[in-house]
Amino acid sequence: MSKKRFIRAIWGIYDNSHKIIQRRQKVDLDIQRIIKSPYTEPFRTYVLGQDNYNRLIKMGVTDCVLVDKRPYLFDLIKHQYRHKMELIRYAMEEDGIDELVYMDWDCVPRKKLPKGFWQTLRGKDVFQATLQMYHRKKCMWRKESVRKVPNGGFIYLRDKSLPTYAISLWENLEKPDNDEPAWAKMTDNMMGGFHMDEYWNRFEPMVCNLHRSSPYSQELLKTKNECFIHYQG
Repeated sequence: MSKKRFIRAIWGIYDNSHKIIQRRQKVDLDIQRIIKSPYTEPFRTYVLGQDNYNRLIKMGVTDCVLVDKRPYLFDLIKHQYRHKMELIRYAMEEDGIDELVYMDWDCVPRKKLPKGFWQTLRGKDVFQATLQMYHRKKCMWRKESVRKVPNGGFIYLRDKSLPTYAISLWENLEKPDNDEPAWAKMTDNMMGGFHMDEYWNRFEPMVCNLHRSSPYSQELLKTKNECFIHYQG
C-alpha cells in the first residue's frame, strides 16, 4: 500500500533587508489562514531551522519534520526556491512518501475533498502542476512559449526519482532564481518539447487552479473540480 501525504515546507529567516528574504514573515499569516480553514486536510511540514520548527509547533502545526537545524542551505536571495526542491526530495527519498501533494502556504483549500481525489490525480501523469504564464522569460531553451512554466505552488508527484532529476536540471540551467524552470525543463523532456495541449492532458491537475495568470481559457479551467486555489505572490 502506497504512502501518500499532503506536505508543506518552511525555511528562511526573519530579515527585512531584501524583499525576497522578508517573505518569511508573510508566510506566518498564510499559516494561520491554513490552520483556521475548516477544509484543511492533515499535512506534514518539512522544516529547515530550529527556530522555524519551534514557531510552527507553538502555532499548532504539530506534524513537523526538522530536516536541518540550519534555517537555509542555499543563498536566500539567488536560490530561495531551491530549498523547496530539496525538501520535496527529502520527503520522497528519505521520509518514504510514495505519492504527495506539495503546497505553498498561499495555496488554500476551497472545499471538502471529494471522494476519489487521489484517483483523479492518478488519472494523469506522475507529475502535475498548474501551468502559469509570466511577464518575463523563464524558459530560454525554447524558441516559443518561453514565459510558460509549471507553477510551484501546487505539485503532485508519484515518482520518487523526479525530485532529484529536477534538481539536476536546475543545476544545468545555471541555477535559475526559482524551481519552476527546472520543472518546465523536466516536463518538456517528457513531452519531447513544450506542447500546451499535451501539457493540459498530462500535467495540468484537475483539482487546483491559479488565482491568476493561467494561459488556459476560463472555459477550460471551469471544467476542473477546484479543490484548491493558489494565490501566487
